[in-house]
Amino acid sequence: MLGKLLKYEMKASARTLLPLYIGTLLVAAVCSFTLTSWIHANTGVLESVATNEAHAEIFRGFVFLLFFCLCVAIVVLTAMIVIQRFNKSLIGDEGYLMFTLPVTHVQLLSSKLLAGILWILLGTVVMGLSAVIIGAPSVLLNINWLTVEWQDVWQAIQYMWAEWQPLEYIMSTGLSGLSNMVAFVLLVYLSIMIAQMEQFNKHRVAIAVVLFFLLNWVFGLIETMLFQLIGIDFMHTITSYDVLHLYNVMMWSDVAFTVVQCIVCFVATVWLMRKKLNL
Repeated sequence: MLGKLLKYEMKASARTLLPLYIGTLLVAAVCSFTLTSWIHANTGVLESVATNEAHAEIFRGFVFLLFFCLCVAIVVLTAMIVIQRFNKSLIGDEGYLMFTLPVTHVQLLSSKLLAGILWILLGTVVMGLSAVIIGAPSVLLNINWLTVEWQDVWQAIQYMWAEWQPLEYIMSTGLSGLSNMVAFVLLVYLSIMIAQMEQFNKHRVAIAVVLFFLLNWVFGLIETMLFQLIGIDFMHTITSYDVLHLYNVMMWSDVAFTVVQCIVCFVATVWLMRKKLNL
């Protein structure tokens, strides 16, 4: 049943977000072509693009402004839809229907959470891929591939990998980012659910916003205090090894704390859905 709920959530959001993501990638491709044509205006097939420099400048500025606006729209709309789907489906008019389905409160919340995380990840991938689409052609065209010593490049990569051993740092950083993403969404859900209590019948939206920042500050304060108790402090770091080791310790510590935070927020939200939600 969780799979069906997740499929429904993804379909409900895809109508808005997928066209936005596709449009961002298309505009990124246009930005890439205009940037490449500007850098290589006097060479080969791109020569005709720079025949009217004034018009080219205006067009280039417009395209990059459009791309910036689309990136902002991805961030804003993804956040709004993640919040709206939770608010509308569980607290709004659809709430009566959703709570009559033969599913548990845990499944309902899990479907919202998984859908939200998937859309946030997809939006992040789209923006990252857009940056690669814009920058990669210009960089690759500036490299003289015939003069590259591939053996030296491979040896340099092997040396850096052996010297820095980045896999552990990549894993800790990635897990820290993912866990904080989940914690952010759950913190939003918990703030909304607390604001739905009968004591906060007036100004529920404002109260939810205040609660989000307050809870975020409380969890941040607790994490900082725990870091100090276990002796994690960048100010007393001297060598580069200490910096890397301390960074890794901080990332794994952040993962552990954030997982606990996610469990607390998830359990509290489910409890409020069961006991305090008055539709």
